Amino acid sequence: MKGTVPTRTCTLYILGLLSIDVLAIPTQQPLLILPPPTTSAHSVEELRWTEPPSPDDTGNLIFNSLNGFLKHQPNVLYRNGHAIVAGTVTPGTLLYHSSLRNCTGLPPSKPEWVSFDPEHSYMFGSRMYTFQVVKPLKVLYFDGSSAAKMPSGPMDTQEILTHGGLTDGGWRAETDRTRIVELCEWGKDFGLDGFLRMEFDFEMMLCDFSVGMEVVSALDLFPVRGVAGRLPDCPSESMNSLNTKFRHERQGFSTNESSESFNPSVDLYLPSDPPRRGPRGPPPTPPPGWVGSLRPEQTVLIEAIQAGNWHDLPGLTQSVQLDYTRFVTFFDPKYKSLIRARRAQKEKGAFRAGNATKIDADVMLADLREMLRTWNVTRSEGMEPRITWSLLVQTVVERYSTRLEYLLLLLSTSNDGPGAFNATQISTKARWQVLIMLSPYMPVTSIPSVGAGSNYIGSVWLDPTIRHCSNVYTSRIPSSTLTSSECLIRGSVEAVAGEICRTLGIIWLEAFDVESKREEEQVVLVMKWYSETRRLMDWLGWAGWTKFITCDPACSVHEFCTFPQWPMDTRNEDESGKLNKPYCHSRGLE
Repeated sequence: MKGTVPTRTCTLYILGLLSIDVLAIPTQQPLLILPPPTTSAHSVEELRWTEPPSPDDTGNLIFNSLNGFLKHQPNVLYRNGHAIVAGTVTPGTLLYHSSLRNCTGLPPSKPEWVSFDPEHSYMFGSRMYTFQVVKPLKVLYFDGSSAAKMPSGPMDTQEILTHGGLTDGGWRAETDRTRIVELCEWGKDFGLDGFLRMEFDFEMMLCDFSVGMEVVSALDLFPVRGVAGRLPDCPSESMNSLNTKFRHERQGFSTNESSESFNPSVDLYLPSDPPRRGPRGPPPTPPPGWVGSLRPEQTVLIEAIQAGNWHDLPGLTQSVQLDYTRFVTFFDPKYKSLIRARRAQKEKGAFRAGNATKIDADVMLADLREMLRTWNVTRSEGMEPRITWSLLVQTVVERYSTRLEYLLLLLSTSNDGPGAFNATQISTKARWQVLIMLSPYMPVTSIPSVGAGSNYIGSVWLDPTIRHCSNVYTSRIPSSTLTSSECLIRGSVEAVAGEICRTLGIIWLEAFDVESKREEEQVVLVMKWYSETRRLMDWLGWAGWTKFITCDPACSVHEFCTFPQWPMDTRNEDESGKLNKPYCHSRGLE
């Protein structure tokens, strides 16, 4: 089958993620499936699962990226995207485009931006078009805050795709008009209809408005200061008439509309100026017959922010279907130049694809072109269905996210120091919590033998539990049916599940008999387990942790909780990529 890789190649992809010696595991043996326990207390198998992962491993980074696809908050937290994924915008999806002045009655005749929310589109003009997708639109998705015009890396993958590397000022707002043209030109060979990005809400750079969409409405909305007022006396047409005119006259469009359409990247956000929502000027005049005040201008931006926040969960997964068999990422361990770069940047938020050498960038582009070249291949009937990778990733997160948080909360009392907490009570509850997470994988034979001095020997007795816990998600997924993209995904799931189970196993080795230990020993263990759990959660870096999504103290009814994001809160951010905390934002109605 085209696009797949042989078993051994897929195995090597996975080993590259986990930094395990290729010679240590037979080619056909599933990863982390251990042989039967031996009598040695220090077997090779024992040492393998008890040792931590290499600091250069990227399985957690790939998994985190996958878990954040098409979700708002994870891509705000980790702005510097590394992945490019093929996908389709599904029929029935509504898209919105607004402009300053357009009396032609026709949508744009050249590449322009559309939003998935009218609140977002309304910022860019009060003549708003609503479209409905009537056949699948082929798109490429850039993860991260890939529409944020910042020099610290959010737009790196687009720069590499269009120019093979970073260009001077390529992140600036004024280059976005050139960027959309370049991207659409690049995508012609692969039949791409657009490119999906995110700023504070999701947007699509649409290449041709006449393909795969019908006009639902073209309305002149009530003007708001900061949003351009409607052009008086624009003729109205029925939607049937407008769609017919759109299809039949698309080759003879007037250029007047395009020259006056509102470019959100150029006309809205200038790098050296504070954010603004459009031409200023006097407050707009209400239309004849209007009674009372118009909506406050600040609510336009605030509601656009809230619209983006709606996509924290479940994201755009109903409007956009990603093809995980056609996915490239600069977290792929084969890009050695980025391994060196990451060593110099400890914060995950500071990692950037733009640090790749030209050689690595060329390899990624070649891989991407090959994946897109085979995208038009129709799968024959009777072929095995694909793995739903997004569901598999979600399952791992759902199973462990809140449980790990609770374990950390139980153990956090150790921060008060010895004597400030009930070590017996805390260690017992922590033991229960670890047992809860390991129970589905723990056979009744997972009991250690007792050695001299009533001490439990080694860790081999826990091997079956760690084996089942680590491999339950992927052990029956055959390598021979996977594309190279899927090999990376499978490896990332195994890396994350394996490290979670390894950490829980390390704690369980000491927690098994903790209830019979002296209180002084329990104090030491509780503090040790806290550090180990904290290390694991930092390594995972999941955006759904409470500290990333909850405002403390809680917001009032006149506020909403949001995360600092471009362009409102991060315009002057340095390149450290330091993570911020959510805060309470006014709804603008006080």
